[in-house]
Amino acid sequence: MNVRKPLSQRVTLHTILILGSIVMAFPLVFAAAASLTTQADFIRSPWFPKPTPTLLNYRVLLFSADKFPRWVFNTLVRIVWFIVLPATVAVLCGYVFARLRFRGRSLAFGILLGSMLVPGIVYQVPLFVMLARWPLAGGNNLLGQGGSGFINHWPALLLPGIVNVYYIFLLRQTFTTIPSDYEEAARLDGANTFQILTRVYLPMLVPVLMVLVIFQSVNLWNDYVWPLISVSANPQVWPIGLGLQRVMAGAVPVPGLQGFNQPFIFTVATVSMVPTILLFLFFQRYFLEGVQGFGVKG
Repeated sequence: MNVRKPLSQRVTLHTILILGSIVMAFPLVFAAAASLTTQADFIRSPWFPKPTPTLLNYRVLLFSADKFPRWVFNTLVRIVWFIVLPATVAVLCGYVFARLRFRGRSLAFGILLGSMLVPGIVYQVPLFVMLARWPLAGGNNLLGQGGSGFINHWPALLLPGIVNVYYIFLLRQTFTTIPSDYEEAARLDGANTFQILTRVYLPMLVPVLMVLVIFQSVNLWNDYVWPLISVSANPQVWPIGLGLQRVMAGAVPVPGLQGFNQPFIFTVATVSMVPTILLFLFFQRYFLEGVQGFGVKG
């Protein structure tokens, strides 16, 4: 029975939610407003930027910073790569751990989950050394000596992370919530394992896969630490996170920009956050379904 809350409780709840929304949205609004001002106007507005408005900062970033389109392209390539491959691996491994019975399955899954207990930063130095000493790559000999391997090249950004343990766990848990009757009925109709995965399970996995798409897109759009370690000497393969940080730090000269320009910094921040906000709004329905848990509608 659904009991309606008293008016005072509803007013209090909505007031708290509205105030919380304002507090959370204020930095975003401040950054967007500041990006539409000049440096002189920004200095004269101590509490909140009063835009003129002007699009000068956006023109400087989008047209004068000639490497910006390249950084966006590099990031999109990584996003597509790390959505398709890890999702494929996660679906296959999730199905294996949830549906197949074989000796050592629980042990293998336990070891896989145990790897999540190690902080990701711990892997980065060994991973860097492994990529730098990759045999017959980047001037290396068969023993991985004499060159730089995959460092400052595309493989350094595309190879690490193809297998994502969290996504395998997420898909495995999702498979366990789907009744096996669907698979048994499909096999009685003559479907093989590939057909069952693509025609029976895959439509049911759409909400979870959309969560994967959102997480991967946001993480890769904001990725900075690993690109800084692995490809910092090659601007041609920089993703947008590393590129914009270099612009804000002044390491990459931008024509038409002199000295430290705060509105331009806010322009960079605004441009970097808009795609992730739009992505979440577009996939919001699927995201909520995936986070709340999988359910089969009957």
